[in-house]
Amino acid sequence: TGYSIVCEKCQYVKFYNVGEDDGNDNGEGGILSTNKFVIFKLCNSDDCSSGCKNDYAEYVVDMETYVAALIEMKQESVENTCNTCQENCQVDDDTPNYSVKCQSCMDRCDRYDALEENGYGDASQYTACAAVGNDDDADAYYTGAYCSDDGAQISIGVFADAYCSDSVSTQDAATVLGLAAFSNHILSATYSSECISCQQEVEDGDDDADDYEPETAETCQNLYDAAGKCETPTGFSGGYLSYYSSQASNEEDVCTFISSLDSGTYDQTGDIVIGEGGVKTISGKSNTATSAQSLFLAVLILSTMGLAGYAAMLHDEISGGKSDGLSGKECLGTYG
Repeated sequence: TGYSIVCEKCQYVKFYNVGEDDGNDNGEGGILSTNKFVIFKLCNSDDCSSGCKNDYAEYVVDMETYVAALIEMKQESVENTCNTCQENCQVDDDTPNYSVKCQSCMDRCDRYDALEENGYGDASQYTACAAVGNDDDADAYYTGAYCSDDGAQISIGVFADAYCSDSVSTQDAATVLGLAAFSNHILSATYSSECISCQQEVEDGDDDADDYEPETAETCQNLYDAAGKCETPTGFSGGYLSYYSSQASNEEDVCTFISSLDSGTYDQTGDIVIGEGGVKTISGKSNTATSAQSLFLAVLILSTMGLAGYAAMLHDEISGGKSDGLSGKECLGTYG
């Protein structure tokens, strides 16, 4: 309960599709599918604001799961804040409390409640990939959440496909949806570098508030359950990796994958970076392929192409009408 979430970055990764359905959950089809991930930390809340350098661990989870969890936590926080504000500041319609603190919280809550009335949209309500307008329209667009090029922000964008993978950068999502603009008040929790406590919030007016024992928020616990965990290298004391046998046995692979996401192994579109320069991430790290690595990759690619060609030739010889050369006599040889 004494830990907080800190977002590190979001990152796309392209994987090869396999199987009859291309092995692609988002149904893009084709040889490669784009997968969206978020790296986040769990930090001791006492150390979180000072840089999260002690008693922390790193995690990776698909972006959809992370976004949904952080939005739910932020919405609950806003609801509790506004309810408390209403109870403490608006005693009744005739005698409101006009203190500076009360006026500030009431103004914020009123503005949030009036978003739709004023033509604005809550960006957190548009993270799922969805069609805009008539599905039969050849020029129909789709809107959904996307990761910025530097991995520092999650926003709502416009796409040309039903899987929100083909971005239409010339279109503004709010405009396409018929809105004056978006409010990112809730959505900003998904990419904020600030510490977000995992402790369950309790309203001040709750009957059990005085006797409340700190508990972990259910949403935070569910996010922890779903995420790949890298806890051992940092000596994290707040985790429960030992209770997740399958993840514990694969922790080293998870740690390696997280490192690859955070070090510039993939560019902003999810392609593997090969060559000079590498890609700079929001953490300031960069990854450059050495001459030896580049040579090795080139030899590996050429060798793979050669083997593929040789395999194709063997396939043609076997299935192309040359079966006579594989008669039982020639195959077994002669004895005597």
